[in-house]
Amino acid sequence: MQWRALTVTLLVMLGLLVAPPGEAAARRPAVVGMGDSFVSGEGAGAYRAGTDRRGNFCHRSRAAAIEHTALPGVRNPVRVNLACAGASTADVRLGGHRRYGEAPQAEQLRSVARRYDVRLVVLTVGVNDIGYANLAYDCVVAYLNLAPRCQDAWTPIVRKRLGAAVPRIERNVRDIQTVMREAGYGPGDYSLVLQSYASPVTGDIRYGTASRGVFGCPVRDDDGNWAKNWVAGQFSTAFARIAASRSVSYLDLAPALRGREACARGISRFQEWSRGVSVDLAGVRHGLGMNMLQQSAHPNARGHAQFAECLSTFVARHLQRAKCARQSNGNLAPVTTSAAA
Repeated sequence: MQWRALTVTLLVMLGLLVAPPGEAAARRPAVVGMGDSFVSGEGAGAYRAGTDRRGNFCHRSRAAAIEHTALPGVRNPVRVNLACAGASTADVRLGGHRRYGEAPQAEQLRSVARRYDVRLVVLTVGVNDIGYANLAYDCVVAYLNLAPRCQDAWTPIVRKRLGAAVPRIERNVRDIQTVMREAGYGPGDYSLVLQSYASPVTGDIRYGTASRGVFGCPVRDDDGNWAKNWVAGQFSTAFARIAASRSVSYLDLAPALRGREACARGISRFQEWSRGVSVDLAGVRHGLGMNMLQQSAHPNARGHAQFAECLSTFVARHLQRAKCARQSNGNLAPVTTSAAA
């Protein structure tokens, strides 16, 4: 009996010695962020080394919501931010583009899924497929009375380009599911949350028309409300349909910044959850160009902290579909009724 026990012991030890590290020890639970600046944390500052320099302006922030999202029952999960400012659906999909020399995000996910026990993947992408930077520029030009309302030109453009982007966003979701399946994950092993956009601007501005440009809010009232209500709503509707078609969770952030946008009436600058138009003078060290304005019109660190709270609650409650809306205590929370509208 003793030699049999010794043999079993030796075989077990040998098995542990030759087993891959991921199988020999439990992998750490992880959350993963994917997509564009809305997930990377551009505008929130505190960027990770190598992501705020010439050649790489992914602007992955330590203050990004994904860096502070909690997992139920997990004390300190690993947080991996693959999102990159300016990314389009082509930068996410398998076989897609290399942004700033990095592999497409779905391909980066392969190694992450094997190294860690990925419990949550959050994706927000698509706004750069319609030309967000150009839309914002045209709205500023309209404020300066150098062109008609930006909504007049951009309403048909958004409809056309978003319609074309929907199957590409759906493919991004499908590619993430493919990567996770090939890495050995079953449908119940992780959650994939498709998350929509919140407008960082409003038409309900506390400054007069003549002075609002000085305070970083050079937008017409009607264009600001159009962006807040119509543009964000178009993405919300499209994302809801994509999430339903791919059987993934959907968190609508369209209401999340309302009343807390840059220059919003009734609050101070220190209560804003988004940045207005600003010039990053420190960016001169990386050369003149759009990088000096790139952080404008994005959620700030306060906004991302609120997103993280809402997303954490959404995941903890195992919700399939909800909206992030500000509650009576002033903070965001996921709601599943019409009260979130």
